[in-house]
Amino acid sequence: MSGRLPSRERLRHLLRSPVSRLAVAGAALALALVVAVALAPALIPTGSTQAAISAEPKPEPGAFRPTEAQWKGLTIAPVQLMMFRSERVTDGNIAIDDDLNTPVFSPYSGRVTKLIAKLGDSVERGAPLFAVEASEFVQAQNDLISALAALRTARSQLSQAQVNEKRAHELFLANGGALKDWQQSQTDLTTAQNNVRSAETALAAVRNRLKILGKTDKEIAALEAQPTQQLDPNTVVVAPITGTVTQRQVGLGQFIQSVSSGASNPVYTIGDLSTVWLIANVREPDAPAMRVGAPVEVRVAAFPDRVFKAKISWVGSAIDPNTHRLPVRADVENLDGALKPMMFATFTIITGESSISPAVPQRAIVYEGSSTRVWLARDDRTIVSRSIRIGRVADDEVEVLEGLAAGDRVVTTGALFIDRAASGD
Repeated sequence: MSGRLPSRERLRHLLRSPVSRLAVAGAALALALVVAVALAPALIPTGSTQAAISAEPKPEPGAFRPTEAQWKGLTIAPVQLMMFRSERVTDGNIAIDDDLNTPVFSPYSGRVTKLIAKLGDSVERGAPLFAVEASEFVQAQNDLISALAALRTARSQLSQAQVNEKRAHELFLANGGALKDWQQSQTDLTTAQNNVRSAETALAAVRNRLKILGKTDKEIAALEAQPTQQLDPNTVVVAPITGTVTQRQVGLGQFIQSVSSGASNPVYTIGDLSTVWLIANVREPDAPAMRVGAPVEVRVAAFPDRVFKAKISWVGSAIDPNTHRLPVRADVENLDGALKPMMFATFTIITGESSISPAVPQRAIVYEGSSTRVWLARDDRTIVSRSIRIGRVADDEVEVLEGLAAGDRVVTTGALFIDRAASGD
């Protein structure tokens, strides 16, 4: 058997040797360096490769690049030029025109026996409103009857005195009568004439009293013609003007006071609703723009598609201390009676001239405290935030005073979504 180890055994023997293991490790390291040098040109970017990487566009600071899915969810519209009016919008209510509003007081004290006119009824001048059982009216009727009787008696006595005076005068001229008899007849005639004048004055006073109590000449004449036994304690109070019953503050059987007895509350109120007042309450910052004659557009919930035209007729001289608002009044025609007292109304008061300005929809604006901005879309599909200064509002459009020009494209739907996405929320 030969003294040399077999080749496989010799290799195993060499690997077990420390010196041999060190040599093998060195050879492996050398091989790795050779491979790295060979692959270096492929792994390290060249100038052209670096330029290709840098060509990828990045949004500028303050801009945002939506994804394809986000872009499809946006609505983008160009900024349009629009006519804007200088106006102030406030709220208020419809009220009765006090200049055409008449409170009706009872001229009598007594118990209400009949209610004729109801709330909301249209009444003509002289139409009956209610009846009251009034002792004053009964007394006035009695005084009227007494005055008529006294006048009839005085006139009868005057007729007799005239006959007596004529006969005495004729006898005296024919020397058949004494002078003193003629003189006495003259005195009696003068007395009778004075009595007639006194009776006529008394009757006129009673008639005037009845007029004060609300009776017309026609009604007084009817009272004078009726028999004494048909006196009625009930009297009817009539409407002093033509209009609509806007208030009724009395009930059947209620005892009411006359004006002469100190009544302070009207029994009825009648108003002419062909013209009504529009009472608005304007904020303090808008108060300097209010002027008499300014056009007003009024809308009420009952007629949302109808605009009522009016003009300011009065501007308050002071701010209401409770609401800190300025009262403003306008007059509006209401011939068809559509506007009812106490209706809530929205007032648009035209305070200046109209002008043309860029406009954006309200939904496109992002509000942050006192500042406002929009998202401006660019041709490269980036969206940049743009601060704007806004002015007047017309329907859903907002006037842009600074920051945008006609033709700029803004995000109108999805602005808040983009705002959150751009901030990383």
